[in-house]
Amino acid sequence: MKVKIILGTGRDGRESERVAKYLTEKARELGFESELIDVRDYPLCYTHRWKVPPEVERYRKKIIEADALVIVAPEYNGGFPGELKILLDTLFEEYEGLPVGIVTVSSVTGGARLLQELKLLATNYRMLPISWVLFYNVGELFDGKELKDEKYRERVERFFGRLKKYALALKPIRDEVRRGLQ
Repeated sequence: MKVKIILGTGRDGRESERVAKYLTEKARELGFESELIDVRDYPLCYTHRWKVPPEVERYRKKIIEADALVIVAPEYNGGFPGELKILLDTLFEEYEGLPVGIVTVSSVTGGARLLQELKLLATNYRMLPISWVLFYNVGELFDGKELKDEKYRERVERFFGRLKKYALALKPIRDEVRRGLQ
């Protein structure tokens, strides 16, 4: 089962990178074939779907092979980073039937406002937001690459368990949609 984990900010010093890398490794430990997709690797400044640059085609292939998606993003002023929106907007049909897990990062709110925005956005793309984890004060939660807080580790394991169940249940929909995209 393939899960793609999108790191949704290109900001220097991003705390969400630590979370995204942890999730990528944790997914592997739990039996997923996981891959990190970093918005920094897709320097797009437009969303014109009819003129597809090579970066978008590379991203498209990754999404089409995914069984599930995880979006990791920090909350920026109650919303999400622009580069994440630009990347997500390059596709539409390819997302249908994907269960999506949302992981937010914020020192104050944990990203509660961002979570609501991303759930709405995912639904618009015909993805199914099914699981989420809010990370508060990332600097205090990690010891190097390891998550120190046992409760967070349990949340992450439940998060991936739900993602797997829904990925299996939604597979017929994804298969049908993807046959039409080939």
